[in-house]
Amino acid sequence: MENMWLKYTLLVEPEIEDLFVAEVLTSSYTLGWIEPQIEVLTTENGYDYAENTEGPLAGYLFEPQHDREEEHVARLKTYIQRWNGQVTIKDVELVAEENDSWKEEFREVKIGDWWVAPTWTDPAALESARHILWIDPGAAFGTGYHGTTQDILLFLQEMDLEGKQVIDVGAGSGILSLYCALNGAKHPVWAVDINPQSEYQVLVNATNNHLPDHAVQVIIGDASEDGVKSQLPDQADVILVNIGGDENVAMLPMITERMAPKGTLILSGIVEWNRDAVIALFEQAGFQVEKESQHDEWVTVVLKNIA
Repeated sequence: MENMWLKYTLLVEPEIEDLFVAEVLTSSYTLGWIEPQIEVLTTENGYDYAENTEGPLAGYLFEPQHDREEEHVARLKTYIQRWNGQVTIKDVELVAEENDSWKEEFREVKIGDWWVAPTWTDPAALESARHILWIDPGAAFGTGYHGTTQDILLFLQEMDLEGKQVIDVGAGSGILSLYCALNGAKHPVWAVDINPQSEYQVLVNATNNHLPDHAVQVIIGDASEDGVKSQLPDQADVILVNIGGDENVAMLPMITERMAPKGTLILSGIVEWNRDAVIALFEQAGFQVEKESQHDEWVTVVLKNIA
């Protein structure tokens, strides 16, 4: 007999999103995802995002059906009362259990000498793999599919990371941070991301890769802001920035402050139509382009600190 689940569409006020997510993750409900009201825009500086901050976010919760639908809904109404009207029920739908079919979207991918694979990968698919980075994306961005991630990972495989202090800005699910931690970089590797769910997923993936708890230090926030910047090490031998053209430029003060002499910077998330403008600013700050690659419209650049 097919198992049925209740899918709840909730409206969540933006100011309590983090609190809502943190509390739901410890509840009996299964959090699907939070869907912000964001529109992707193409600008002269790359891609930008327009967010409607006036309206609520859509959040999706799931639970298996054991009782009548009305009883489940009544319990959910009682549960969300703790948010004093800032979380409301928009829709309730009965859906068939998908089991693990969603996992089919996340498959193993070979990047240079390494495979990036979710933990549920069929062992037969990795029989010939010499090096495997186990990454479950969860609610944090980072599956290994995006060209920017792949190009940075290819460049990292050309580098000697032994004993190097690394800062990874835009860490997502931790692919680049964990690769560095596994390949000789000084522990901890510092992983920074604005997504609060990144911390949990990076730690899960560190465990998946048999790394100790201290291997990666996750910081949630904007690395260009003083409060976050102050938590980072005074100097880094390698800084990875995989966010976007304008965001890369916003990180320039932090990078120049924290980059060790002769240190290496890898920038990605740059689009081809603002490549020259971004690189010009970094060259003025004392960096020299050493290598470059392009994946579709996305440009990745390796720079050396020569200041």
